[in-house]
Amino acid sequence: MNKAERTGFAVTIVAFLIILAAFAAYTFAVRPWFLSWGTTAPERRQALLGDDAWIGGAVTGTRAVTIEAPPEKVWPWLVQIGQDRAGFYSYTWLENLALADIHNTYVIRPEWQGREVKDFIRSVKPGYMFGLLKEKDGYTGWRVPFIAAGRSMTLKYWGTFALEPAGTGGTRFFIRSRGEPLPGVLGRLASFWVLDPAHFVMEKKMMTEIKRLAEGRPGPSGWLQILATAGFIVAALGSALLIGTRKRRGFWLLLPGIYAFLVLWQTADGRAALAGFTALSLVVAGFLFFKKRWWIYFGFLLIVIYAVLFLAADAWIVFGLVFLAACASLAAVSMKGLRAR
Repeated sequence: MNKAERTGFAVTIVAFLIILAAFAAYTFAVRPWFLSWGTTAPERRQALLGDDAWIGGAVTGTRAVTIEAPPEKVWPWLVQIGQDRAGFYSYTWLENLALADIHNTYVIRPEWQGREVKDFIRSVKPGYMFGLLKEKDGYTGWRVPFIAAGRSMTLKYWGTFALEPAGTGGTRFFIRSRGEPLPGVLGRLASFWVLDPAHFVMEKKMMTEIKRLAEGRPGPSGWLQILATAGFIVAALGSALLIGTRKRRGFWLLLPGIYAFLVLWQTADGRAALAGFTALSLVVAGFLFFKKRWWIYFGFLLIVIYAVLFLAADAWIVFGLVFLAACASLAAVSMKGLRAR
């Protein structure tokens, strides 16, 4: 084994150990944290108004956030959720990667303030997936089996949304999720590694956005949004350039290009289309450039993605700034190499 082979073997072993440690951290620390995010042990055991409404499935998590506003200030934002109403105050650019056509509305609309038992809260647009997915509870939305105006709302196949008075004029906002495990080993693995963390990411963003709106605080500054969007654009162009310059590999650009067009066509969401193109371009570039060691690339990429989605207050901004910094660093290294020649 020559020096290059020994170096490659050492890199592989170190990468394997780091990825293995990340998997263990997710299983034994991160997952228990996000299943009970923001709650105390007594809160996880306490009954919530609406818990006794039949919604199916077992409790899969209880999450909470404290809002510095009374329940009557929080309820108007909560009650108008839905794809055909105010959206879900979460990451629309992630929701629309699945062609859901969700667009958040950050104002209270009087015509959206009424909700009744048996109402259907849409999660995706009518005719979703070109009509291939039938209208069904738990698939295209959630039925309301219980509602107590100003206090609690239960959605079948999602869970209970409860507002509890806290302190002087404050609110504890709880979401107690319920669900049924997907069948088979692959279903359980998908739930454990993909669906459960994805649900947390979107629910956490929803809860923190409702908190911000009820408290009357402004969102992220415009210049941060601009810088983040610039980061996505630079990353998309850079990865496209890398793929396009590979001999007899440029046709792989059709994959992210078609996907971005589909997202834009179905949702009219430019950020989602940009995110989709960037993500798929990075995936293609990883396979083309890392070859046998592609698993190292994707392992570290997943660690970064999960860390940002779990911890960031606004994942779009953090991803964009990371892309911008990474591209600037690569450009600086390239320039240094050119000067050295």
